[in-house]
Amino acid sequence: MRGIAETLTAQQFSIRSIGLRESNGELMAFSRDWNLQEIVPDILDFGIDNFIDEHATAEAELTREIRNRWWHRRGIAGEMDATKLTDTQWTKANSYLVLWKYALPKLTNWIDNDRFLEMIDFYRNLYGQELEAVFADGVEYDADGDGSVADDEKTPLFTDRLDR
Repeated sequence: MRGIAETLTAQQFSIRSIGLRESNGELMAFSRDWNLQEIVPDILDFGIDNFIDEHATAEAELTREIRNRWWHRRGIAGEMDATKLTDTQWTKANSYLVLWKYALPKLTNWIDNDRFLEMIDFYRNLYGQELEAVFADGVEYDADGDGSVADDEKTPLFTDRLDR
């Protein structure tokens, strides 16, 4: 009998190694291709069948940014458990990140007046705005692991104050 590591494809192994959750055998991410299609309806009509790896990579990058900008300010010892974040709170930001850094650069021809080149700047700006909006509203983190986020588990990130 083959071991589980032997039966995983390289793609599945790389996705699992960055810590994405699984639900019914399907790898979960903050966003999916259908989220991209809600934003750019024809995103899958240009010769690339899916952006599964890109969603996973973007989630790892976004999780790192959440940890760097928010987690250490909470004053809690230990590592942040990304599975305790509310996935839907990060769907737009992750989708914009996939578009900005991963999907659209694969589609552009890098010349002036290219549709995708212009979209890269647009979605980079939307990503920054969405990230700031979520941090200002309060990061939802199920610290006690009870499956719901209470008001005291939703912590805003104040960017205009001095921390000592």
